Amino acid sequence: MKISYNWLKEYLDLKIDPRQLADRLSLIGLEVEEVIESKFDFPQVVVGQVLNVEPHPHADKLSLCQVTTGDEELTIVCGAPNVHAGQVVPIAKIGAVLSQGLKIHKTKIREVESEGMICSRAELGLEEHSEGIWVLSDNLPVGVPLDKALQLETDYIFDIAVTPNRPDCLSHIGIAREVGALVNQQVKIPAIQLQETGQNAAEQIEIEIKTPAGCPRYSARVIRNVRIGESPSWLVRRLEAVGMRPINNIVDITNYVLLETGHPLHAFDYDLIQGKKIIVRESHQAEKFTTLDDKERILNEGTVLICDAKEPVAIGGIMGGLNSEVGTQTQHVLLESAYFTPESIQISARYLGLSTEASQRFERGADPNGNIYALERAAQLMSELAGGEILKGVVDAYPKVIEKRVIPLQVEQINNLLGTSLTKQEMRDILEGIDLKVEGNQITVPTFRPDLHGVADIAEEVARHYGLDHIEPRNQFLIDYNV
Repeated sequence: MKISYNWLKEYLDLKIDPRQLADRLSLIGLEVEEVIESKFDFPQVVVGQVLNVEPHPHADKLSLCQVTTGDEELTIVCGAPNVHAGQVVPIAKIGAVLSQGLKIHKTKIREVESEGMICSRAELGLEEHSEGIWVLSDNLPVGVPLDKALQLETDYIFDIAVTPNRPDCLSHIGIAREVGALVNQQVKIPAIQLQETGQNAAEQIEIEIKTPAGCPRYSARVIRNVRIGESPSWLVRRLEAVGMRPINNIVDITNYVLLETGHPLHAFDYDLIQGKKIIVRESHQAEKFTTLDDKERILNEGTVLICDAKEPVAIGGIMGGLNSEVGTQTQHVLLESAYFTPESIQISARYLGLSTEASQRFERGADPNGNIYALERAAQLMSELAGGEILKGVVDAYPKVIEKRVIPLQVEQINNLLGTSLTKQEMRDILEGIDLKVEGNQITVPTFRPDLHGVADIAEEVARHYGLDHIEPRNQFLIDYNV
């Protein structure tokens, strides 16, 4: 799991050195295999504006661009098909060194002198391939160095080996919770403020769960009149920092919320959902379905399918279908936030040989009661970043509520297991630091911690955050973070 240090700072006031934090995370069982410094530094690359574009006199596929960098005007020969007058763009001035050592010189291109380069994201080393130049936001100040204008501070990416029993740590908020306990801070979860409008969502979509054993909960919202386009630069940077490719603002938002909360989401084109109904059922033996990657899958009996009134539209918890994907023509979105049981996803994903960001989380155990926050968070972002109008209410099919587990706080037994002499208050402080609620002699375990079942598990949590270096080794107790 790749975690961005700068992203963690959205939830915590972090002052700790990133490499020191990596060491401390490893000591509590979240082994940081690598810390990657991601430095944004573009000397001699500034924000510029295209003033005029004319055809090159000697080349059909080239353009002559007059650009300004604030203090001077330059003539630049550009081969990008998407360059237009008025655009705000990154300009590499003479002397700039770009990705893979490309140095910018004053040069003649087809007998016309070019005094710099209008850059793509690929030429700046921000992605492997670009279709054209990078068109920046219109509100960026012309003449300012690009890294300062975009507030591109150096980031540190932690590559964390999350053990199979800790699905809650497959997210930035999950890791922030652990870091908060280390630095004695409360995690600041983004507040949700929705502006709902129009009809009730329940009048626009019906949900029926026919396989509660595989899908105990299915929730949805309807967002109308979205504008599909590129995501803002901050969102693109967040995704790319941890190795995820941007697609469009709607899909990017679902991926962002997945990486933030750990809960997978899926966006359907609402107009492609036939009968305005979602039916969650099991597949038939050898039933066929074409997934988003344009591959026909032959399903085993019992795979959870998300269907509309006529046909499947997604393999539940694994991958959506080609027949309902969000594309450039999408106007209205049906946003899914469901909970699928680990056993059903494990069996289906292995049978299909299909591992996705969603399946990796569901097969370990997502939070059945965290899906609404993720749904609301994504709906809010779709309103803010895609102009969406959020219909009133959540449509929530949840036949049997999954309750929080309660475990007794047995102070003496935990001390015996660990060889410590901690007080009840000391244990309580440790446990509440990781969001386990202690009342009297009872510990209420939130549903995002499916790994905690008994006193031995609680003892392990106490040991992790008390510090193994403070505990004398004993043969009677062995902490193994790989189980």
